[in-house]
Amino acid sequence: MGSGRHGAARPPIGVLIQQDRVDFSLFASIIVVALAVMVLIGVGLSAAAFWLAVLPVFAAAALMVRRISRLSRDELRDEELL
Repeated sequence: MGSGRHGAARPPIGVLIQQDRVDFSLFASIIVVALAVMVLIGVGLSAAAFWLAVLPVFAAAALMVRRISRLSRDELRDEELL
């Protein structure tokens, strides 16, 4: 087993989001624009455009999760140095 701390509490997600408000607001705007395109296009007329608009939603969600985990790891690493 590693020598890391077991049961180390991660900071709340809200705190992590406040650290990088610009990044998370950009991710949220990508999702909102993609959802708006999906609503305006509809499934019936152009199914290809609808499904292409789904891709940014998943990409932005994945980037949000990765950014939160990176910020969390950095926060834990900073606490260990103290």
